[in-house]
Amino acid sequence: MRTLFFVLAFIVVSSPLFARSEKISFWHGQGFHAKRIIEELVNEYNRSQSDVHVDAVFQGLYQDMEVKMLAAAVTRQLPEVALEQIEYIDLYIKEGLIPPIDAAVKEETRKDVHGVMWDAVTREGKTYGVPFCMSTTVLFYNRDAFKRAGLDPDKPPETWDQIIAAGRRLTVDEDKDGSPDRFAISVWQNGLYGWAPILWANGGTLFSEDGTKIDLTSPAMKTTIGMLKDLVYKYGIMPKSWTDWESGQAFLAGDLAMGFFSSAGIAYSEQNLPWSLGVAPMPSINGRKFTVLTGSALVNFAKNRKKWKAANDFIFWLIEKPNIIRLHKEIGYIPVRKSAAGSLDLRSFHRENPNFRIPVEELAFARALPHHNEYFKINKLLIDMLQQVILQGSSPDETLAATEREINLLLK
Repeated sequence: MRTLFFVLAFIVVSSPLFARSEKISFWHGQGFHAKRIIEELVNEYNRSQSDVHVDAVFQGLYQDMEVKMLAAAVTRQLPEVALEQIEYIDLYIKEGLIPPIDAAVKEETRKDVHGVMWDAVTREGKTYGVPFCMSTTVLFYNRDAFKRAGLDPDKPPETWDQIIAAGRRLTVDEDKDGSPDRFAISVWQNGLYGWAPILWANGGTLFSEDGTKIDLTSPAMKTTIGMLKDLVYKYGIMPKSWTDWESGQAFLAGDLAMGFFSSAGIAYSEQNLPWSLGVAPMPSINGRKFTVLTGSALVNFAKNRKKWKAANDFIFWLIEKPNIIRLHKEIGYIPVRKSAAGSLDLRSFHRENPNFRIPVEELAFARALPHHNEYFKINKLLIDMLQQVILQGSSPDETLAATEREINLLLK
Protein backbone atom coordinates (compact mmCIF):
# COMPACT_ATOMS: atom_id res chain seq x y z
CA MET A 1 0.00 0.00 0.00
CA ARG A 2 2.88 2.33 0.81
CA THR A 3 4.41 1.66 -2.62
CA LEU A 4 1.08 2.20 -4.33
CA PHE A 5 0.62 5.50 -2.48
CA PHE A 6 4.00 6.85 -3.64
CA VAL A 7 3.33 5.75 -7.23
CA LEU A 8 -0.03 7.51 -7.23
CA ALA A 9 1.48 10.60 -5.62
CA PHE A 10 4.21 10.72 -8.27
CA ILE A 11 1.64 10.42 -11.07
CA VAL A 12 -0.47 13.23 -9.62
CA VAL A 13 2.44 15.59 -9.02
CA SER A 14 3.98 14.98 -12.45
CA SER A 15 0.67 15.28 -14.30
CA PRO A 16 0.37 18.44 -16.47
CA LEU A 17 -3.01 19.03 -14.86
CA PHE A 18 -1.35 19.57 -11.48
CA ALA A 19 1.98 20.96 -12.65
CA ARG A 20 2.68 24.58 -11.82
CA SER A 21 3.51 26.77 -14.80
CA GLU A 22 6.26 29.36 -14.57
CA LYS A 23 4.63 32.79 -14.65
CA ILE A 24 6.36 35.66 -16.40
CA SER A 25 5.37 39.23 -17.11
CA PHE A 26 5.65 40.75 -20.58
CA TRP A 27 5.56 44.53 -21.00
CA HIS A 28 5.01 46.13 -24.38
CA GLY A 29 4.16 49.50 -25.90
CA GLN A 30 2.37 48.33 -29.03
CA GLY A 31 -0.77 50.41 -29.41
CA PHE A 32 -3.56 50.81 -31.94
CA HIS A 33 -4.20 47.66 -34.00
CA ALA A 34 -0.80 46.17 -33.04
CA LYS A 35 -1.92 45.83 -29.41
CA ARG A 36 -4.64 43.37 -30.37
CA ILE A 37 -2.29 41.24 -32.45
CA ILE A 38 0.43 41.12 -29.77
CA GLU A 39 -2.09 40.09 -27.13
CA GLU A 40 -3.59 37.45 -29.43
CA LEU A 41 -0.11 35.99 -29.94
CA VAL A 42 0.45 35.87 -26.18
CA ASN A 43 -2.87 34.09 -25.65
CA GLU A 44 -2.01 31.62 -28.40
CA TYR A 45 1.33 30.89 -26.74
CA ASN A 46 -0.34 30.31 -23.37
CA ARG A 47 -2.78 27.86 -24.97
CA SER A 48 -0.03 26.02 -26.83
CA GLN A 49 1.69 24.68 -23.70
CA SER A 50 1.35 24.51 -19.91
CA ASP A 51 4.91 25.06 -18.71
CA VAL A 52 4.92 28.86 -18.99
CA HIS A 53 2.17 31.41 -18.50
CA VAL A 54 2.75 34.91 -19.88
CA ASP A 55 0.92 37.93 -18.51
CA ALA A 56 0.94 40.61 -21.23
CA VAL A 57 0.80 44.18 -19.90
CA PHE A 58 0.32 47.15 -22.22
CA GLN A 59 2.28 50.02 -20.67
CA GLY A 60 1.26 52.81 -23.03
CA LEU A 61 3.04 53.88 -26.18
CA TYR A 62 6.84 53.94 -26.38
CA GLN A 63 7.52 57.05 -24.30
CA ASP A 64 4.95 56.20 -21.63
CA MET A 65 6.28 52.67 -21.37
CA GLU A 66 9.85 53.89 -21.06
CA VAL A 67 8.97 56.11 -18.09
CA LYS A 68 7.56 53.02 -16.36
CA MET A 69 10.53 50.90 -17.39
CA LEU A 70 13.00 53.39 -15.93
CA ALA A 71 11.02 53.57 -12.70
CA ALA A 72 10.98 49.77 -12.51
CA ALA A 73 14.73 49.69 -13.17
CA VAL A 74 15.40 51.93 -10.18
CA THR A 75 13.51 49.57 -7.86
CA ARG A 76 14.80 46.45 -9.67
CA GLN A 77 11.22 45.42 -10.47
CA LEU A 78 11.56 45.02 -14.22
CA PRO A 79 9.37 42.48 -16.03
CA GLU A 80 10.88 39.20 -17.15
CA VAL A 81 10.39 40.18 -20.81
CA ALA A 82 9.99 43.60 -22.42
CA LEU A 83 9.49 44.61 -26.02
CA GLU A 84 12.08 47.35 -25.82
CA GLN A 85 12.80 50.04 -28.41
CA ILE A 86 16.30 49.31 -29.67
CA GLU A 87 17.49 52.88 -29.09
CA TYR A 88 16.76 52.48 -25.37
CA ILE A 89 18.57 49.24 -24.55
CA ASP A 90 21.94 50.92 -23.92
CA LEU A 91 20.52 52.46 -20.75
CA TYR A 92 19.92 49.00 -19.28
CA ILE A 93 23.15 47.50 -20.59
CA LYS A 94 25.12 50.26 -18.87
CA GLU A 95 23.42 49.43 -15.54
CA GLY A 96 24.05 45.70 -15.97
CA LEU A 97 20.33 44.90 -16.07
CA ILE A 98 20.38 42.90 -19.33
CA PRO A 99 22.61 39.82 -19.52
CA PRO A 100 23.72 38.83 -23.04
CA ILE A 101 21.42 36.31 -24.67
CA ASP A 102 23.94 34.76 -27.08
CA ALA A 103 24.01 31.35 -25.35
CA ALA A 104 20.26 30.95 -25.89
CA VAL A 105 20.31 31.76 -29.63
CA LYS A 106 20.38 28.63 -31.75
CA GLU A 107 22.70 28.70 -34.75
CA GLU A 108 19.76 28.13 -37.08
CA THR A 109 17.99 31.18 -35.64
CA ARG A 110 21.17 33.25 -35.77
CA LYS A 111 21.54 32.55 -39.49
CA ASP A 112 17.84 33.00 -40.32
CA VAL A 113 17.47 36.47 -38.76
CA HIS A 114 18.80 39.31 -40.91
CA GLY A 115 22.33 40.31 -39.94
CA VAL A 116 21.55 44.04 -39.89
CA MET A 117 18.91 43.33 -37.24
CA TRP A 118 21.35 41.43 -35.03
CA ASP A 119 23.73 44.37 -35.45
CA ALA A 120 21.04 46.67 -34.03
CA VAL A 121 20.95 44.73 -30.72
CA THR A 122 24.65 43.87 -30.47
CA ARG A 123 27.10 45.83 -28.37
CA GLU A 124 30.82 45.01 -28.30
CA GLY A 125 30.22 41.57 -29.77
CA LYS A 126 27.43 40.59 -27.36
CA THR A 127 23.73 40.26 -28.18
CA TYR A 128 21.25 41.85 -25.77
CA GLY A 129 17.90 41.30 -27.44
CA VAL A 130 16.01 39.39 -30.13
CA PRO A 131 14.67 41.51 -33.03
CA PHE A 132 10.88 41.33 -33.30
CA CYS A 133 8.82 44.41 -34.23
CA MET A 134 11.28 45.99 -36.68
CA SER A 135 10.63 48.55 -39.40
CA THR A 136 12.38 50.75 -41.92
CA THR A 137 11.69 54.33 -42.87
CA VAL A 138 9.96 54.60 -46.23
CA LEU A 139 8.40 57.36 -48.31
CA PHE A 140 4.63 57.52 -47.79
CA TYR A 141 2.78 59.58 -50.39
CA ASN A 142 -0.77 60.56 -51.22
CA ARG A 143 -1.63 59.00 -54.57
CA ASP A 144 -4.75 61.18 -54.91
CA ALA A 145 -2.69 64.35 -54.37
CA PHE A 146 -0.25 63.18 -57.05
CA LYS A 147 -3.14 62.80 -59.51
CA ARG A 148 -4.49 66.27 -58.68
CA ALA A 149 -1.03 67.75 -59.28
CA GLY A 150 -0.74 66.01 -62.66
CA LEU A 151 1.91 63.58 -61.38
CA ASP A 152 1.93 59.86 -62.09
CA PRO A 153 1.16 58.09 -58.77
CA ASP A 154 2.88 54.97 -60.10
CA LYS A 155 6.14 56.90 -60.51
CA PRO A 156 6.96 58.45 -57.10
CA PRO A 157 10.16 60.50 -56.69
CA GLU A 158 13.33 58.42 -56.68
CA THR A 159 15.90 61.14 -56.02
CA TRP A 160 16.15 64.24 -53.84
CA ASP A 161 15.91 66.47 -56.93
CA GLN A 162 12.71 64.69 -57.93
CA ILE A 163 11.33 65.23 -54.40
CA ILE A 164 11.86 68.97 -54.89
CA ALA A 165 10.42 69.01 -58.42
CA ALA A 166 7.30 67.07 -57.37
CA GLY A 167 7.09 69.14 -54.19
CA ARG A 168 6.69 72.37 -56.13
CA ARG A 169 3.62 70.95 -57.84
CA LEU A 170 2.22 69.38 -54.67
CA THR A 171 2.47 72.56 -52.57
CA VAL A 172 -0.77 74.49 -53.06
CA ASP A 173 -2.05 77.91 -51.97
CA GLU A 174 -5.75 77.22 -52.42
CA ASP A 175 -7.13 80.45 -50.98
CA LYS A 176 -4.51 82.59 -52.77
CA ASP A 177 -3.48 84.42 -49.60
CA GLY A 178 0.22 83.97 -50.29
CA SER A 179 0.64 81.13 -47.79
CA PRO A 180 0.38 77.47 -48.82
CA ASP A 181 -2.56 75.48 -47.47
CA ARG A 182 -1.09 72.16 -48.58
CA PHE A 183 2.58 71.26 -48.39
CA ALA A 184 4.62 68.61 -50.18
CA ILE A 185 6.77 67.10 -47.43
CA SER A 186 7.88 67.33 -43.81
CA VAL A 187 10.94 65.45 -42.56
CA TRP A 188 12.79 67.23 -39.77
CA GLN A 189 10.66 67.50 -36.62
CA ASN A 190 11.47 64.15 -34.97
CA GLY A 191 15.23 64.47 -35.22
CA LEU A 192 17.49 61.74 -36.54
CA TYR A 193 14.58 59.44 -37.39
CA GLY A 194 13.73 61.82 -40.22
CA TRP A 195 17.05 63.08 -41.52
CA ALA A 196 19.68 60.44 -40.67
CA PRO A 197 19.31 58.88 -44.18
CA ILE A 198 20.12 62.29 -45.69
CA LEU A 199 23.20 62.65 -43.50
CA TRP A 200 24.40 59.14 -44.36
CA ALA A 201 23.84 59.70 -48.08
CA ASN A 202 25.96 62.84 -47.81
CA GLY A 203 28.75 60.70 -46.36
CA GLY A 204 28.32 61.89 -42.77
CA THR A 205 28.08 60.26 -39.36
CA LEU A 206 26.85 61.55 -36.01
CA PHE A 207 29.68 60.35 -33.79
CA SER A 208 33.43 60.57 -34.24
CA GLU A 209 35.23 57.38 -35.29
CA ASP A 210 35.99 56.38 -31.70
CA GLY A 211 32.37 57.03 -30.66
CA THR A 212 33.30 59.43 -27.87
CA LYS A 213 32.28 62.75 -29.43
CA ILE A 214 29.52 64.23 -31.54
CA ASP A 215 30.56 65.73 -34.87
CA LEU A 216 28.07 68.38 -35.98
CA THR A 217 30.44 70.69 -37.82
CA SER A 218 31.48 68.29 -40.58
CA PRO A 219 30.86 69.32 -44.22
CA ALA A 220 28.33 66.45 -44.54
CA MET A 221 26.32 67.69 -41.56
CA LYS A 222 26.33 71.27 -42.79
CA THR A 223 25.19 70.09 -46.24
CA THR A 224 22.38 68.05 -44.67
CA ILE A 225 21.07 70.92 -42.53
CA GLY A 226 21.30 73.20 -45.54
CA MET A 227 19.18 70.81 -47.60
CA LEU A 228 16.48 70.75 -44.90
CA LYS A 229 16.51 74.52 -44.59
CA ASP A 230 16.20 74.91 -48.36
CA LEU A 231 12.99 72.88 -48.36
CA VAL A 232 11.45 75.63 -46.22
CA TYR A 233 13.09 78.84 -47.38
CA LYS A 234 14.37 78.24 -50.92
CA TYR A 235 11.72 75.92 -52.35
CA GLY A 236 8.83 76.61 -49.96
CA ILE A 237 7.59 73.00 -50.02
CA MET A 238 8.00 72.11 -46.32
CA PRO A 239 6.04 73.79 -43.50
CA LYS A 240 8.13 75.94 -41.23
CA SER A 241 6.33 75.67 -37.92
CA TRP A 242 4.42 72.38 -37.86
CA THR A 243 5.28 70.01 -35.05
CA ASP A 244 5.85 66.31 -35.66
CA TRP A 245 2.29 65.62 -34.45
CA GLU A 246 0.82 68.38 -36.64
CA SER A 247 2.65 67.01 -39.66
CA GLY A 248 1.21 63.55 -39.00
CA GLN A 249 -2.29 64.96 -38.69
CA ALA A 250 -1.86 67.00 -41.86
CA PHE A 251 -0.77 63.88 -43.72
CA LEU A 252 -3.87 62.02 -42.51
CA ALA A 253 -6.09 64.93 -43.56
CA GLY A 254 -4.51 65.15 -47.02
CA ASP A 255 -2.79 68.51 -46.39
CA LEU A 256 0.68 66.97 -46.59
CA ALA A 257 1.49 64.94 -49.69
CA MET A 258 4.68 63.08 -48.68
CA GLY A 259 6.61 62.10 -45.60
CA PHE A 260 9.24 59.74 -44.25
CA PHE A 261 7.32 57.28 -42.06
CA SER A 262 7.81 53.92 -40.40
CA SER A 263 6.73 50.89 -42.40
CA ALA A 264 4.88 49.79 -39.24
CA GLY A 265 2.16 52.22 -40.27
CA ILE A 266 1.37 50.68 -43.65
CA ALA A 267 -1.54 48.43 -42.68
CA TYR A 268 -3.14 51.01 -40.39
CA SER A 269 -2.81 53.73 -43.05
CA GLU A 270 -4.26 51.58 -45.82
CA GLN A 271 -7.22 50.69 -43.63
CA ASN A 272 -7.97 54.17 -42.26
CA LEU A 273 -6.82 56.88 -44.65
CA PRO A 274 -9.59 58.53 -46.71
CA TRP A 275 -7.31 58.53 -49.75
CA SER A 276 -5.07 56.04 -51.54
CA LEU A 277 -1.64 55.42 -49.95
CA GLY A 278 1.52 54.96 -51.96
CA VAL A 279 4.76 53.61 -50.47
CA ALA A 280 8.14 54.12 -52.13
CA PRO A 281 11.81 53.64 -51.25
CA MET A 282 13.71 56.50 -49.66
CA PRO A 283 15.07 58.89 -52.30
CA SER A 284 18.68 58.63 -53.34
CA ILE A 285 21.10 61.54 -52.89
CA ASN A 286 24.21 61.76 -55.03
CA GLY A 287 23.50 58.20 -56.16
CA ARG A 288 23.43 56.85 -52.59
CA LYS A 289 20.41 55.67 -50.63
CA PHE A 290 19.88 54.80 -46.98
CA THR A 291 17.00 54.10 -44.64
CA VAL A 292 16.67 53.92 -40.86
CA LEU A 293 16.21 50.51 -39.28
CA THR A 294 14.36 50.91 -36.01
CA GLY A 295 11.77 49.12 -33.89
CA SER A 296 11.70 46.91 -30.82
CA ALA A 297 13.53 43.83 -29.61
CA LEU A 298 12.50 41.21 -27.07
CA VAL A 299 14.70 41.64 -24.00
CA ASN A 300 15.06 39.07 -21.21
CA PHE A 301 15.37 40.74 -17.77
CA ALA A 302 14.64 37.56 -15.76
CA LYS A 303 16.60 37.26 -12.50
CA ASN A 304 16.67 33.50 -11.90
CA ARG A 305 17.41 30.45 -14.03
CA LYS A 306 13.82 29.12 -14.24
CA LYS A 307 12.32 32.42 -15.30
CA TRP A 308 15.25 33.07 -17.67
CA LYS A 309 14.55 29.76 -19.40
CA ALA A 310 10.78 30.40 -19.46
CA ALA A 311 11.29 33.89 -20.87
CA ASN A 312 13.53 32.56 -23.63
CA ASP A 313 10.98 29.89 -24.53
CA PHE A 314 8.38 32.64 -25.01
CA ILE A 315 10.77 34.97 -26.85
CA PHE A 316 11.85 32.41 -29.42
CA TRP A 317 8.27 31.19 -29.90
CA LEU A 318 7.26 34.74 -30.81
CA ILE A 319 9.79 34.90 -33.63
CA GLU A 320 8.74 31.62 -35.20
CA LYS A 321 8.05 31.96 -38.90
CA PRO A 322 4.20 31.97 -38.84
CA ASN A 323 4.14 34.72 -36.21
CA ILE A 324 6.63 36.85 -38.12
CA ILE A 325 4.59 36.50 -41.32
CA ARG A 326 1.47 37.56 -39.46
CA LEU A 327 3.15 40.67 -38.02
CA HIS A 328 4.19 41.70 -41.52
CA LYS A 329 0.81 41.13 -43.15
CA GLU A 330 -1.31 42.69 -40.43
CA ILE A 331 0.93 45.58 -39.35
CA GLY A 332 3.82 46.15 -41.76
CA TYR A 333 6.72 45.12 -39.54
CA ILE A 334 9.59 43.66 -41.52
CA PRO A 335 9.87 39.85 -41.40
CA VAL A 336 12.91 39.41 -39.16
CA ARG A 337 13.49 35.90 -40.52
CA LYS A 338 14.90 35.45 -44.01
CA SER A 339 12.83 32.29 -44.41
CA ALA A 340 9.67 34.31 -43.78
CA ALA A 341 10.66 37.14 -46.12
CA GLY A 342 11.39 34.69 -48.93
CA SER A 343 8.41 32.44 -48.34
CA LEU A 344 5.89 31.68 -51.07
CA ASP A 345 3.21 33.03 -48.74
CA LEU A 346 4.77 36.51 -48.55
CA ARG A 347 5.82 36.63 -52.19
CA SER A 348 2.20 36.02 -53.13
CA PHE A 349 1.06 38.59 -50.56
CA HIS A 350 3.44 41.21 -51.98
CA ARG A 351 2.14 40.74 -55.50
CA GLU A 352 -1.32 41.70 -54.27
CA ASN A 353 -0.09 44.28 -51.72
CA PRO A 354 2.93 46.03 -53.28
CA ASN A 355 3.20 48.67 -50.52
CA PHE A 356 4.36 45.95 -48.10
CA ARG A 357 7.15 44.83 -50.41
CA ILE A 358 9.01 48.16 -50.27
CA PRO A 359 10.30 48.06 -46.65
CA VAL A 360 11.54 44.49 -47.13
CA GLU A 361 13.53 45.55 -50.17
CA GLU A 362 14.80 48.57 -48.23
CA LEU A 363 16.70 46.28 -45.85
CA ALA A 364 19.56 46.32 -48.34
CA PHE A 365 20.04 50.03 -47.55
CA ALA A 366 19.15 49.95 -43.84
CA ARG A 367 21.19 51.16 -40.87
CA ALA A 368 20.29 51.34 -37.21
CA LEU A 369 20.54 54.76 -35.59
CA PRO A 370 23.72 55.49 -33.61
CA HIS A 371 23.45 53.88 -30.18
CA HIS A 372 24.40 55.54 -26.92
CA ASN A 373 22.98 55.43 -23.41
CA GLU A 374 22.28 59.19 -23.76
CA TYR A 375 20.78 58.84 -27.23
CA PHE A 376 17.39 60.41 -26.46
CA LYS A 377 18.91 63.45 -24.77
CA ILE A 378 21.16 63.84 -27.78
CA ASN A 379 18.24 63.58 -30.20
CA LYS A 380 16.26 66.16 -28.21
CA LEU A 381 19.16 68.61 -28.48
CA LEU A 382 19.34 67.93 -32.23
CA ILE A 383 15.62 68.71 -32.55
CA ASP A 384 16.15 71.95 -30.60
CA MET A 385 19.05 72.81 -32.89
CA LEU A 386 16.92 72.37 -36.01
CA GLN A 387 14.13 74.42 -34.48
CA GLN A 388 16.56 77.28 -34.05
CA VAL A 389 17.76 76.97 -37.65
CA ILE A 390 14.37 76.47 -39.30
CA LEU A 391 11.90 78.22 -37.00
CA GLN A 392 14.07 81.11 -35.88
CA GLY A 393 16.34 81.45 -38.90
CA SER A 394 19.53 81.07 -36.85
CA SER A 395 22.89 80.67 -38.57
CA PRO A 396 23.35 76.93 -39.26
CA ASP A 397 27.13 77.06 -38.72
CA GLU A 398 26.90 78.86 -35.37
CA THR A 399 24.00 76.74 -34.14
CA LEU A 400 25.69 73.48 -35.12
CA ALA A 401 28.89 74.49 -33.35
CA ALA A 402 27.03 75.53 -30.18
CA THR A 403 25.00 72.30 -30.11
CA GLU A 404 28.13 70.23 -30.68
CA ARG A 405 29.77 71.84 -27.63
CA GLU A 406 26.66 71.27 -25.51
CA ILE A 407 26.32 67.60 -26.42
CA ASN A 408 30.01 66.85 -25.95
CA LEU A 409 29.86 68.39 -22.47
CA LEU A 410 26.94 66.05 -21.77
CA LEU A 411 28.92 63.06 -22.99
CA LYS A 412 31.81 63.90 -20.66
